[in-house]
Amino acid sequence: MSHLIRFYSGDCGPTILCREEEGIAEILLEGEEDITFSHNRACIGYRAPDGYHKCANGAINIKQCPMCAGLDMARAYTVGDFTGYPELYERAKAEKYALYLAGFGEEIIKCGVTRKERFMERMREQGADFGCVVAEFDGPDKIYDAEHSLQHRFNFANSVRLEQKMRHLVFDSVTARENFNAAVELVSSSGAVPDFTPEIMDFSTHYPKLTHVHRTDSILGQIQGAKGEILIFRSQGGRDFAMNMRAQVGLFFERKKQE
Repeated sequence: MSHLIRFYSGDCGPTILCREEEGIAEILLEGEEDITFSHNRACIGYRAPDGYHKCANGAINIKQCPMCAGLDMARAYTVGDFTGYPELYERAKAEKYALYLAGFGEEIIKCGVTRKERFMERMREQGADFGCVVAEFDGPDKIYDAEHSLQHRFNFANSVRLEQKMRHLVFDSVTARENFNAAVELVSSSGAVPDFTPEIMDFSTHYPKLTHVHRTDSILGQIQGAKGEILIFRSQGGRDFAMNMRAQVGLFFERKKQE
């Protein structure tokens, strides 16, 4: 069986990154899929600039053990911790960073940080419905303090759990847009960040259109697409299903490709 270490929705479509006997493999999910997951979980290891590494502890019953989490280069870009990767810090200092707002459904507004060149990709990775850059910074040194300040002042979320996103898959798009516009205007008029001209972007066209959705923990049906780490597929009976793929990370799976 294959070991699921990451799920993402790239330009080509929903993709599983997994560890197999031959090494790391990418599986594009498309057409009819039949995939079942095990109940046993093992540490996914960690990612470094030279690729994905196995867990040296062979840890089980955990998605990522503390040692691998501390070694993972993702920390450099999520919390600005470049410990262990000084070469990434030197590279980051030469990049533009974006402080952004992201809207999920009608109610959730997140304030986050990303490298400016990855803004569009980052919004789609998260499954954001709306996004707007509110400030730009040279390098990572000051932007995380600005992020925390904005979150505290306006009560914006630092992160959004995938279960929250699952509950907001079906929503009133008009109300959602109005609420996001109001949040952007609040920041713009407050003087909390340098003057900027808001450019609110709607990412809803990147995701499957849903009017009703069912939950599941296995995949059997026609792949419709993904919204961030939520996979959407349609059963033979015509019902749309949503699957929390982040919850499957660390599990083992068997894929029976349907012809």
